[in-house]
Amino acid sequence: MPDPIDPGRPSEATSTGSGGIYHWRDQLRVTLRALEPDDTQPMQRISPEPLPTPPDLLELLRALGVALLNSADSAATATQTLQDVAAVYQVDLQAMVMPTGILLRSSRSEVDLVTVPNRDLRLDQIGQVNDLVELLRTGTISPTAGLERLDRILTAEPRFPAWVSVVGQMVLAVGFGLLLNPDLVGLPFYAGLGLFVALLRLLAGRWGTLSVALPVLAAFLVTVLAVTVVAPFVRDDPVRLVVPGLITFLPGATLTIATIELAGAQIVSGASRLVWGMSQLLLLAFGVFAGLNLIGYPEHTGAVQAGAWAPWVGVALVGLGYMLYASAPPGALVFLLIALYGSYAAQAAGALLLTPALSGLLGGLVIVPLSHLLSKFPQSPPGAVLLLPAFWLLLPGALGFRGVSSLAMGETGGVQDLIITGISIFAVAVGVLVGMSITRDAGAIRRTWRLRLLRRRNRR
Repeated sequence: MPDPIDPGRPSEATSTGSGGIYHWRDQLRVTLRALEPDDTQPMQRISPEPLPTPPDLLELLRALGVALLNSADSAATATQTLQDVAAVYQVDLQAMVMPTGILLRSSRSEVDLVTVPNRDLRLDQIGQVNDLVELLRTGTISPTAGLERLDRILTAEPRFPAWVSVVGQMVLAVGFGLLLNPDLVGLPFYAGLGLFVALLRLLAGRWGTLSVALPVLAAFLVTVLAVTVVAPFVRDDPVRLVVPGLITFLPGATLTIATIELAGAQIVSGASRLVWGMSQLLLLAFGVFAGLNLIGYPEHTGAVQAGAWAPWVGVALVGLGYMLYASAPPGALVFLLIALYGSYAAQAAGALLLTPALSGLLGGLVIVPLSHLLSKFPQSPPGAVLLLPAFWLLLPGALGFRGVSSLAMGETGGVQDLIITGISIFAVAVGVLVGMSITRDAGAIRRTWRLRLLRRRNRR
């Protein structure tokens, strides 16, 4: 039989079957042709395995996410920051940020769960964390160096010693007393109650069991002192006398951030923060209720209130007290006072133009762009350092505490205070959201004009 590959060549041998005789070279050639690529079909390329995420970068993202949440950042802000940092180092990151935990997943790693401890950072630490974020966003620092720097920030000693923090709480109590209940006779007692709460905080810092029940215990003891010691000298409502001393426990910033997250569709994070903030108010109200039921609710005839100057002096004391209490960065006091006075002036204007319940709308609207503008000055701290005290100044937590406490004592006025609290919180949140949008849009417009000017110069 002729060779099928070369018909002129005789077949040399083979194998016999029902289909005929085939040369051994035929089998070899058929096999080789089967192994050749088919030009008519698209070639499937096997993509290389993705490189693993650098361990230091993953560890940095974990620690940075925890630090941002402990800096009172919202879930949306922390998520965007983590994704921006990961993108600089060419990692596609997916993050789900919640107040108590963070889920991280990149194209180069498995899902990673990070628990967030309940620890509030000082103002100097918040400022340094934000400075580190700016370095990471520009890629001017390696993940290893960034992780080492973050560890130094979180373990650094406070700028001021403990006794200065105690003095700061006393000044805060007097400042908020002038804002909430400017009773001139009660001012020394505000300072004394603030001192007592500060000493309780120092004791709780060394005794873990006490720290768990600290809000209830502090509210109970302060109420007892206010009724037995302060009330005989100051014929005012005991609840009004209690609030300034407990101001460091009031979750005004937490409630404001929770409302911002809910308005921004961060439902899980916003709802959990809101529940936690309300639980803090209930714990404080329970302590006040227990104290008043033990000692009794004294009669009060009202007190002589200070003039219109009192709140403006109170703002200055709040700025000074917050700097000492929260260990603000060096040189931050002037900018802190400007931010506080700007937000309070806008709030006062809102009370005249709108209503007192909606006054926080203008305050929240002003504080974000004002903090952003102040942060551009060379000696100014980051905007986050200026925002947190301003949230405290807007006082939704204080109004809510008074409302819950009044309801606990059976007073119908507490319902009105609670309604005003809810309206105030949402007004502040809407103002802050609008202020953030204005700041972001203004930055985009400014970058666009800079790019156009640069192009014109290059054409010349």
